Amino acid sequence: MFQSHRNRKRGAITGTRLKKGSSQIILAKFGDQPIQTAYASSKSADRPPQKLEEQKIAENDAWAKNVLAQKQSSHVIEENPASGTSALASEGNTELDIEQSSRMEVQNELEGTPASIRLRKIERRMTSFTTDISTRFARMEDVLLNLKTVSSRDVAPPQAQQSLPADQCAITSPSISTSIATFIPSVKNLGPMLTHGKSIPASEISPKNLIILKLGDDELAVDQTTVPDPPAIVFSHNLPALFSQWHCSNTLVVNGRGIPIKYWPVVYQAKFGVKGGAWKALRTQWGNWKFIVEERECYESDTTFWDVYSADGVHLDYTTILKRLADSRANQALQDVKDAMFFFNDDLSHPDAKNTFTYNVGSKTNRTRKVLSKPGDISKNWRVLLSSNPLIAEEWRLRCEAADLNQPIVPANTVDT
Repeated sequence: MFQSHRNRKRGAITGTRLKKGSSQIILAKFGDQPIQTAYASSKSADRPPQKLEEQKIAENDAWAKNVLAQKQSSHVIEENPASGTSALASEGNTELDIEQSSRMEVQNELEGTPASIRLRKIERRMTSFTTDISTRFARMEDVLLNLKTVSSRDVAPPQAQQSLPADQCAITSPSISTSIATFIPSVKNLGPMLTHGKSIPASEISPKNLIILKLGDDELAVDQTTVPDPPAIVFSHNLPALFSQWHCSNTLVVNGRGIPIKYWPVVYQAKFGVKGGAWKALRTQWGNWKFIVEERECYESDTTFWDVYSADGVHLDYTTILKRLADSRANQALQDVKDAMFFFNDDLSHPDAKNTFTYNVGSKTNRTRKVLSKPGDISKNWRVLLSSNPLIAEEWRLRCEAADLNQPIVPANTVDT
């Protein structure tokens, strides 16, 4: 017992290990392994009983008599109390027992009795009720704000909004200069933003939620957690309202300020970090609005616009106007491609183009340049080139004038720089 198996003892040299040279050297140097001593088991060992001495027997008897006498005396006192002291002791013990039992009851109630369980359930219900009330009040505030916005918008018809005086659209709060600003290029500004209610200054907005929107020449401090969802509004049957609200509108109100429709990308595009995910649903619709408004601004008034986009005295519908504009953009793109190809002698990779019509393909170690193939991309870059390179723009103007005068036009391969 208490001895490991020889084949399993760590370091034991048994079996095939005895044949190894290293084992023979160890045995020759240190000798055979010592034999471990085994201890006999207590169950199998022979242990005869030992005889007690007379003195030990007398001590054991005296101890037993003493214990029995004490037990008998305490039993008599409990059954027949003989003195007031014993009664008081009994009464004291009773009171002590009652106090201990009451403490145990209180402890049980606190730990896991039905009463404590009911109290915890009531506490959880009260917490849930408080959270629900707070949520309902927040929703009521949003509904009231939307109703107020709609009612204020319905006061003036679209015709009145189109002729809205400049002083009614004036901005009352000062602009805020800060380094954390988002920017969108301003288009033709026909009117300032509307004020709608009280604006919260930047000093009262939490720094972690503060963001500054760049709206044309103005800046607006916004708590990004209070920006509403995009308004559910359509202009397919009311284009005059779109023309007026593009530059001055209170359909979308952020921090007490009406945001013109042309600046909605600043509020909802993901790159500005105000209302992530909202621009995906609004992008196509807003782009269609932009095409129509840009076409409208090519004319002096709504009347001249509708003179072009009418058939037999009836205004064309929203879808028909968008289709006509798309066809016009496609035709213009094809014409721009012809102009660019003519100017660079059918070589859009010409050095004078300065890689305007090419793009990189491949990795950094194996990079090549390819020429653009989509008419829309070539048209866009051609117009950018004319606006950014005065020499090419002047050369193209002279060629256009020569074409109007029916003079021979010779494509130029180079441009004097």
